[in-house]
Amino acid sequence: MQKSPKVTNFWHGVKKYNTPIVFFIILFWTMMLVSSNYANSQNLERNDLTKNIRVIEDEIRLLNTTVGELQTTERLENESQRLDLVKIQTKDIYYIDQTNEKVALK
Repeated sequence: MQKSPKVTNFWHGVKKYNTPIVFFIILFWTMMLVSSNYANSQNLERNDLTKNIRVIEDEIRLLNTTVGELQTTERLENESQRLDLVKIQTKDIYYIDQTNEKVALK
């Protein structure tokens, strides 16, 4: 059984270009590995930064709650009594805007 010249030429070409083909396959595989590793590291870094943002947002909420507690008139009255300061007249306090942040005395 004799092989056709086309099949023989094909196998001869495969043998001739075997080394470059293997080299390009290894090079392509390495490039895919490096790119997927880079993408995964970027994803992990983004997740870490998102986690840090959530933690900081929670800390800000807690600090805002603490600030709100420290700004209450009852606390100011208690602290002024404890320190023997002049008593605060809460009936003389008027809020200038709706956010209860700006205060004017009568």
